[in-house]
Amino acid sequence: MAKPLICLLCCLLAPLYSSAALAQGLTFCYEDQDSYPWVMTDGSGLNLQLLAQVADVLTLELQMVAVPWKRCLNGLEQGIYDGAFAASYKPERLPMGRYPQDSDGRLDERKRLHTSTYALYRRKGSAVSWNGEQFRQLSGRVGSLSGFSIVEMLRGHGLEVDETSRDPLALLQMLRLKRIEAAALQSQRADFILQAQPELAAQLEKVVLPLEEKAYYLMLSNRLVAQKPELAALIWDEIERQRESALYQRNRSTNPTFK
Repeated sequence: MAKPLICLLCCLLAPLYSSAALAQGLTFCYEDQDSYPWVMTDGSGLNLQLLAQVADVLTLELQMVAVPWKRCLNGLEQGIYDGAFAASYKPERLPMGRYPQDSDGRLDERKRLHTSTYALYRRKGSAVSWNGEQFRQLSGRVGSLSGFSIVEMLRGHGLEVDETSRDPLALLQMLRLKRIEAAALQSQRADFILQAQPELAAQLEKVVLPLEEKAYYLMLSNRLVAQKPELAALIWDEIERQRESALYQRNRSTNPTFK
């Protein structure tokens, strides 16, 4: 084979080989609790489906590890994990890893995994409420899951927050038993639990006005982004493409949460 032809083939195939080399052995962590509809402990969930599509297109070899959320973020910071999902944006998390950014260095919401809302849950007959700016008739503790971003919003309003639980069902049971005055949870997650627990649902209700809506991302480790920036960009770009793909939209449409 002529030398020019060999050189041409090497140039054409080099990106493929380098991408494959960069893609080996990536480990992503996620919370080890059901978070309907995004991640479920049985290995299903829209986030897992979305990342499987990304891995398939980019020929990535991904290992998914379910661990407590705080341990997931700590492991990301220590370089134990190459990625952590699904994480909302918090400036305090910036030392732990990287969020996708646009060309101006700003958080790029187009690269999100999904968006989700937080809502306030109360006992039926309770006067506790939220008007979009202030909490009303709330003098006791508010429960929230340990390590979740909504805790800062609650404390910013001067509320006492109980974040001793990692289990949303346990938190709702605490609310039923009057150990807390209200609970702040991701609404799809809490609604799914209440649908499966009719006795609990008969005693609790959701305040209609959401507390917050947040975008959630795959965070990548500082080490991965520093050593393999092209791979990091490919992963985030492909998340955006696959989130809008016909396959993913079909998966979404079969989920009763989405209309």
